[in-house]
Amino acid sequence: VNLIVNAVDAMPAGGHLSISCARDDDRLRLRFKDTGMGIPEDVRERIFEPFFTTKGAHGTGLGLAVSYGIIERHQGMINVESETGHGATFEIDLPAATPTETSVETCEEKPEVPVLSVLVVDDEDFVRDTLAEMLAILNHKVVTARSGPEAMKALALTRFDVVFTDLSMPEMDGWEVAREIRRRWPSTSIVLVTGYGKQTAPAPSEKNLIDGVIGKPFDFTQVTETLATVMHNVVMINE
Repeated sequence: VNLIVNAVDAMPAGGHLSISCARDDDRLRLRFKDTGMGIPEDVRERIFEPFFTTKGAHGTGLGLAVSYGIIERHQGMINVESETGHGATFEIDLPAATPTETSVETCEEKPEVPVLSVLVVDDEDFVRDTLAEMLAILNHKVVTARSGPEAMKALALTRFDVVFTDLSMPEMDGWEVAREIRRRWPSTSIVLVTGYGKQTAPAPSEKNLIDGVIGKPFDFTQVTETLATVMHNVVMINE
């Protein structure tokens, strides 16, 4: 989806996007070719780097970086070929699955990963939007708030499974937000987001306030693993 969106953005005056798939022995090759503006060489060299973007304030630079990580985890590769003014071609190479015979009697249905309702609280626009985009990529429903009081208003209107709250904020810091959530919405899971380079260990009296901690600068793996633990707790609560 990210490749399609990028192709559309690269063709503001319209154009053509072709998507093809071919099998070569035990590999599958997916090709996305557009007739857009093309990608300069200096951009191509950094295009898969996290937080690198050519869209200014409108982009977080996570889309292609996350796509690259997902493909790599599935033993695949992604490459790009392009020249300025001559469109771009992204090619994904993945291992083909081997068909197996599965008995209906022995087939166990895998539990579905729940879609969570998540509130992200941070007074820094870039951090808040970046974390929200990461969670949206994981298909969760995300709402954002710029401050503790704004978060309280959102919580009063909507039930959230998880709240990610920044530690250092004006008006209400992360611990104050966590205490208020525990008092009013005790079943909501809380993840504390600490400042750059800070290691925050909760005081003994505060250990039960939060369900997880992530530090800035966080990455997709850290967010995914932390959320997986929280998701397990949410499922246990809902059962």
